[in-house]
Amino acid sequence: MTEKKSVTFRCDADLLEAIDKLGRERYPAKTPHGCDRSKILMEVLRLNIGALSDGSVILREPAKVRQHLSDNLDERIAEIIERKTQPLLSEIANIKASQASAIAQLRAELGELAA
Repeated sequence: MTEKKSVTFRCDADLLEAIDKLGRERYPAKTPHGCDRSKILMEVLRLNIGALSDGSVILREPAKVRQHLSDNLDERIAEIIERKTQPLLSEIANIKASQASAIAQLRAELGELAA
């Protein structure tokens, strides 16, 4: 018999529910979630490792998590802040442009009413 080791990981609630649903169908048990999670997860893992090994399933290339950042801590912090705030600044610029356009339209309409 092979040595058993424990694995702990986080997963989304909808994924866990799908695992439990499948588990209740294949490995029902008197547990709070209604199945033997170890058995169903082992089956899912074995099947997926087999599919990855024989090439019938191909994983997407992982996204590059770390972007090139400066070695200087102050520069890194500035780069991160800039990267995180840029989308907000763009959105604010779009809102300002939209509001300026609306104000110009209202002024034109008010000018027509005054005339």
